[in-house]
Amino acid sequence: MEADLSAHLRTCASAFAEAKGVELVTVARRACGDWRFFDRLETGASFTIRKYDDAMAWFSDNWPEGLAWPVGVPRPARAAPQPDEAAEAEAAA
Repeated sequence: MEADLSAHLRTCASAFAEAKGVELVTVARRACGDWRFFDRLETGASFTIRKYDDAMAWFSDNWPEGLAWPVGVPRPARAAPQPDEAAEAEAAA
């Protein structure tokens, strides 16, 4: 199971990095708060399910427009807007 989840993270990170034209260390810093996260995954390091959930939620919320979500990787639902974001959206409408 952990190998599958690790593969999901690496697949999303690689697709995101390629689409945005950034390095994996940049994606790791943004998605996981740790620039070495994906390097450590490549060497077999483990991670918590919370880290997985947080990273996948970040990918889902920040996925590049027009880029298809990777096949075979379950996509989490987008986060609901925070109350202040919802108020800003209503005021702009």
